[in-house]
Amino acid sequence: MKVIFIVPCFNASKNIDELSKSLIAQRDTRWSCILIDDISDDDTLDRLSSLPKEKFSVVKNSTKKFALRNIIENSRVFQDREDIVIAVIDGDDSLCNEYTVTHLLDHYKRGDDVVWTAHRWDINGMNISKPMPKNVDPYAWPWCSSHLRTFKSSLLRYVDDKNFKDTSGVWFKRGYDQALMLPILHVSENRNFLPEVCYQYNINSVSIKDRSWEEREQLSTINIVRARGFLK
Repeated sequence: MKVIFIVPCFNASKNIDELSKSLIAQRDTRWSCILIDDISDDDTLDRLSSLPKEKFSVVKNSTKKFALRNIIENSRVFQDREDIVIAVIDGDDSLCNEYTVTHLLDHYKRGDDVVWTAHRWDINGMNISKPMPKNVDPYAWPWCSSHLRTFKSSLLRYVDDKNFKDTSGVWFKRGYDQALMLPILHVSENRNFLPEVCYQYNINSVSIKDRSWEEREQLSTINIVRARGFLK
């Protein structure tokens, strides 16, 4: 099996070095990374393009897509593969455990199809990720499947894109963590939480200019997704 990291980036130039170093530091080499430049107006694309080609590939968008659409479109390429694990890293964040790939693949080899890990916030070390009971509806359970978010690519065969779009058929722009994971958790058969801290979440993101507005839009997305449940 192999882990493919999907990293949507917008004006993430200041964190590219830390992000790439955290991946290159992985003791297990069974990984590659797809970095997506989502119409950045800084030198993000130049920094991405300078990374080693044998491990990193770069997608340059011609139109703005936002994180969720970037993740789904680049993950669907692998949905017919049973040996691929998708792992999502925000362009402003990074890994903080050099055994992350090993931990993930060990659990997927045991039969898990969705795995998420503990993380830490840059401002206070907080972690909001926790286990989820096997018999609960993810849409009705408090959010606990935060960073690092990973899943077998083959699960996407059972999730229609309408789960990732609003009532007008427009891709969600904010609140993508729950919009992404709740449908995938719904179709999963074996989901698991890893208590190892593997992800550095930088809440002081340089790419968010108006956090109050972003948070309102995020809440709106979450309310829509949870209220309507899984769409077949």
